[in-house]
Amino acid sequence: MLSSRPLLFSLTMGLAVLGWEAPSQAQSTAETQRRIEAAITAAPLADPALEGKALRDFYRGRQGQAAWSGDNAALAQALLAQIRAMATAQGLEPATYALPGGAGEVDSDVLISATLLRFGRDLAIGGVLPARNVGGFGAETRGEFDGARFLKALAEGKPLAEQMEAISPQYVGYIRLRDGLERARAIAAAGGWPTIPDGAKLVPGETDERVPLLRRRLIASGDLADGLAEGKIYDATLAEAVKRFQARHGLDPDATVGGKTLAHLNVPADARVRQITANLERWRWMPRSFGRHHVAVNIAAQQMEVVEDGSVAMVMRVVVGDTKHPTPSMNTTMSSVVLNPAWRVPTSIANKEILPKLRKDPNYLTSSKLQIVDYPEGSPESAGDGVDWNAIGKKFPYRLRQPPGPDNALGQLKFNLTDSDDIYMHDTPNRRAFSRSYRALSHGCVRLERPVELGELMLGARWQGKLAHDINANRSTRTLMLERTIPVYLMYWTAWADENGNLHFRDDLYGHDRRLMTALERARIPAQRPASGRS
Repeated sequence: MLSSRPLLFSLTMGLAVLGWEAPSQAQSTAETQRRIEAAITAAPLADPALEGKALRDFYRGRQGQAAWSGDNAALAQALLAQIRAMATAQGLEPATYALPGGAGEVDSDVLISATLLRFGRDLAIGGVLPARNVGGFGAETRGEFDGARFLKALAEGKPLAEQMEAISPQYVGYIRLRDGLERARAIAAAGGWPTIPDGAKLVPGETDERVPLLRRRLIASGDLADGLAEGKIYDATLAEAVKRFQARHGLDPDATVGGKTLAHLNVPADARVRQITANLERWRWMPRSFGRHHVAVNIAAQQMEVVEDGSVAMVMRVVVGDTKHPTPSMNTTMSSVVLNPAWRVPTSIANKEILPKLRKDPNYLTSSKLQIVDYPEGSPESAGDGVDWNAIGKKFPYRLRQPPGPDNALGQLKFNLTDSDDIYMHDTPNRRAFSRSYRALSHGCVRLERPVELGELMLGARWQGKLAHDINANRSTRTLMLERTIPVYLMYWTAWADENGNLHFRDDLYGHDRRLMTALERARIPAQRPASGRS
């Protein structure tokens, strides 16, 4: 009988486990999961839909177990310290990742996860939606970030730096600008640069009391060598430094310090820091690859690059939309080129510009080679003869067309863009604009400095050296399909660093920087969370 007691005891205990402890564990797990769900719901998430799903997926993968207790408690504190230390270098605000107070163990665990997740999301796809009014491609184009995977890797002890490299933009443009941010912060921390008082233009060869200030200003930004701060004479060395500064800021490099150059010189260093961080945010909105063949337009710089097989094959100046008709940022494609295009006048231009001109000059259609397409070509009615333009209201009642020809607003070539809101690239008969530093002059479309060269490159080798002759020999309107569809990116960069590390800045043409900086400030405010009383 004694020998049977251990077996009987073990059977009894086994039944106890099956009958009582298993339900107790299930109840405990369900209760923990309920608490986790409640903590996620109450957590101060910047993007509740995206971050809430990532947190639920993360804890579901852990079967509802805490991530940052026990041996991982010290790891959590180290990670939180690391993200606050690393945020500044990425153009992020460390205070955003301050850990809110939790009311209990489960709450605290979820809040640690939410804080780490927020940092990962901000670094991977940005803290602000890429809306067009802040220079993005549109809010719906925001990229994807696997937050649950990011948290899982950190909870497993994988290095934060390794995970940051995996999720942050790897473009050379982002890395150069990020390095430029460090230098700009150092300048701002050292007191920035002096402000140069207003006055007469500073011209090479003259003497002026403000020249020593100009020297110190250019030394601070690296345009003039250190040790050249003395002297009131505007000498040749200083003139070259001013030219370098002007080139970096998109100004005519004439060495004359007039109103525009003076305004750029007097932008504070901390304002340049904020401008750089805004542009770093735009990099985080970009697709992870532009492709080895693409066209990239920098709207703010009014410049276009064509990349072939990963290298820049062509650079040209462009004209972009004026402040009333901004060229939208967009991610689109080019698939065809129109030779000798006709121009169908947009309704907005007919209403706001052509109708007022017709009221002053009834022959404006004829002098501008415009036709009313509602009437037969060449008929008096197609030229608007007999119409009392002063009797017409605010809306132009006809459709207008400008036939192909040397005076056509689209010039000899038009490059069609897919789903582009009637925005396209084209030639122009007005070539003088390309000699100007300020080229925000169009109604939104992109005018090209060298459209024939672009056309030959896009159409392939068989068109090299032949396109201009073909256009002039055959004046009919024709559409040629490209051999391959080319990605086209219209982007808004007001700050970047070149291959030598030199920082370049451009004016905020459309106010996108201003709106983005405001949105970033709102996003950087640490989320507050009232104590819930849960444990």
